[in-house]
Amino acid sequence: MKGLRIHISVRIVLLFIFEFLFVCSQAQTAKLTGIISDQISGIPIQYANVALCLEQDSLFIHGCISDERGRFELTNIAYGTYSLKVSFIGYDSYKMSNLLIDKKQLDIGQISMGISQQNLEEIEVKGRGTGIAYKVDRKVINAKEFPGADKAMDLLENVPSLQVDIDGKLTYRGDGNFIVYVNGRPEQNGEDKLRQISANRIQYVEIITNPTAKYDAEGTAGIIQVILKRNRLEGYAINTSIKVSSLGSKEWLFSIDQKSEKGGWYIEGQWDDYVDKKQKSTTKQLVTNSAGLLETLSNIDTKDYGNNSFVKFGFNYDLTEKDYLDFMVSGDPVRRSGISVNNGHYTESKRIGGNEESVETYNFDSRFAMYYRYLSAVTTYEHAFTKDRSHLLTAHVDYSTYLHPLKEEKRDIKEYANRTERLGYIAKEYNEIVFKTNVAYKNKLSEKSKFEIGIKVDLDHIPKLTTESGMFRADNTIEAFSNEKSDQKVDFEQDVYAGFITFESSFGKLDYKLGFRSEYTDRQSNFSYKDENLQEILVPAEKRFVDFFPSLHFVYNFSEENQLSLSYSRRINRPDYWELIPLKRYETPYIYYTGNGNLLPSYVDAVEFGYMRSWENNFVSAEVFLRNTNDLIQSYYTADENSRITWTKENVGNSLSTGVELMSGFDVSAWWKMNVSASLYSYRLDVKIENYKEEKWQGDIRFNNTFNITPSLSLRYQMVYQSPFVGAQTERDDFMFSNLAIRKSFFNRKWEAELAWANIFNSIKYNTTTKGTNLYVESHFEREPYISVKLSYRFNNQN
Repeated sequence: MKGLRIHISVRIVLLFIFEFLFVCSQAQTAKLTGIISDQISGIPIQYANVALCLEQDSLFIHGCISDERGRFELTNIAYGTYSLKVSFIGYDSYKMSNLLIDKKQLDIGQISMGISQQNLEEIEVKGRGTGIAYKVDRKVINAKEFPGADKAMDLLENVPSLQVDIDGKLTYRGDGNFIVYVNGRPEQNGEDKLRQISANRIQYVEIITNPTAKYDAEGTAGIIQVILKRNRLEGYAINTSIKVSSLGSKEWLFSIDQKSEKGGWYIEGQWDDYVDKKQKSTTKQLVTNSAGLLETLSNIDTKDYGNNSFVKFGFNYDLTEKDYLDFMVSGDPVRRSGISVNNGHYTESKRIGGNEESVETYNFDSRFAMYYRYLSAVTTYEHAFTKDRSHLLTAHVDYSTYLHPLKEEKRDIKEYANRTERLGYIAKEYNEIVFKTNVAYKNKLSEKSKFEIGIKVDLDHIPKLTTESGMFRADNTIEAFSNEKSDQKVDFEQDVYAGFITFESSFGKLDYKLGFRSEYTDRQSNFSYKDENLQEILVPAEKRFVDFFPSLHFVYNFSEENQLSLSYSRRINRPDYWELIPLKRYETPYIYYTGNGNLLPSYVDAVEFGYMRSWENNFVSAEVFLRNTNDLIQSYYTADENSRITWTKENVGNSLSTGVELMSGFDVSAWWKMNVSASLYSYRLDVKIENYKEEKWQGDIRFNNTFNITPSLSLRYQMVYQSPFVGAQTERDDFMFSNLAIRKSFFNRKWEAELAWANIFNSIKYNTTTKGTNLYVESHFEREPYISVKLSYRFNNQN
């Protein structure tokens, strides 16, 4: 013990002496640069760990990770002799000893790393990671630093201001929506994809809240990009897992990845009968009209579940040393489904002139089901003019369509004492085709400067959408409600054509990236129906518009551990097609929905100013932000003379979010890793549609703890607080919840078991209120806790 104390004291003294000499020799500091690449292919290695240590004591001094070009840069290095260490999973570590730094700038050139010959399943790679790193225009979440995560969505729990709103959408700082990319490709139904991808397949998740002009301007909150693990090791990697929960979920995932010298293939799939949630709700609804008041009280038990099975096959191949091809096809072997079952009872009271006229009570049995099967194919071609891929041409094509029409069906049964009513709707979408293609070219202008230009085309066509609401007959056909339009149909098309250019360079310690993007949108949602004389009436809805989207990003590097960043971007949120189609549709006995063909896009201007400080395995960061949204899209509710509520999507007004965001990660001890994130911001909503304003302080806190009890046993505890939410008409209370998981690996880490308990204190309980002209709705929700068990197996002989 005494020797240990002496050793620690010597290290502290050495560190103190070094820092003292560093401060006293500011005139003699240096910058060290280099490029890290694959020894065989010459492809840059992104996110490799670089560590600079004192030669005489191996004391860690500076560290960083390589960028997308494999380039690294260490600044403010005092003159002296060091050792340089480079490591990355799947590669042999690289070490350069007796590295003499005695001039202001030293470029050590290209470091070529060879493939590790050890079996990756038999070693544990431990890098100096902080879990979250900052690049010029994004936050990078290192998946391996969050071993408790199960899906991609779990990793996002470590980012403040991300939350799921009452419509189930992932939002950021009050409003907005994300576009999801996987390995550089935009994904249809991106949020569903984040709930599908296993965390053990992920290398990094990038949060791009102020994207550069290179990316689609869609998504007012920005872009979430998932970077899956890629390697060039030869052999097979097999992963499979099975998971069940007390809610009734059953899930099986598998993947096989084969690599050879010039390419490889993979197959992956998922079979599941998932249960998303079970909850209880009580609702009080008041609607007034010229005749009086209708009050309804309900107690409902809800279960949301479905099937999300798919099979995906792909291959990649090096056509030449400079040409690369990647192809993937994905299909649904069985119908995907989303089902919601609601059971309970309603009490309906009518009052006229203050006197109660009638009271009726009935049992309620409701089932909503959506079915579809999808097929998609994706091809990517790359031509690298140089080995470091700084001069690159990329082409991408993505095609997807329904294998058969999407079908939605809602059936509600109202059982009174003396009668039964069956009502609902049936809707279909026929032959949707989504086609996306883009071409991008990038090249260097100098050692410090590069540019990228590109064009993109997105086409989304649904030639026919139909819906009909009414009473179900005995033969399950629908008799339309009286005064409802019959044979309602929509022809929807949205074509987006875009071009962009970006320029990136540096000046001293300042890195910057400038961009400009232009997009032309051609949209139509033409609506037709038959009148009482069975004559077809056409209601055209067409819009064409051009938009411009500049972006500015600046990072000042005091050192690799101290960074200041400033960024600005402009974004757009185009309405989803279902929000545009003006089909009127039954939803509940008292609520109808209709689309809005005149809905305008939302635009957001975002400014962020941030600072990050990291040391060893710890980090602290702070950001000040401002987000101004124009023509904000939210749900809007109105009441009619029949005491029914109709909701639609409207451009309700403008919002402004200003606040601060804090994140930190600490290794409290060798066995305890802690991450804390918090945000606090003022959210102001100018509701122009009704000429009033809302203002509220909002914020969120996430507290994640991972306890490594033994090398093969870990415990994870998470606590989350979500502040109240305010919208144009709807407010939601705050609530807290906690999750607990224990994970055990065995048989040389090939097998792993996990036991998880979600919402352990049964605390996800909150109220929502919706207020509008002549309407008031108050609801209370309680989410059911659950326990899940997961068993995983991994085999890997890639070497």
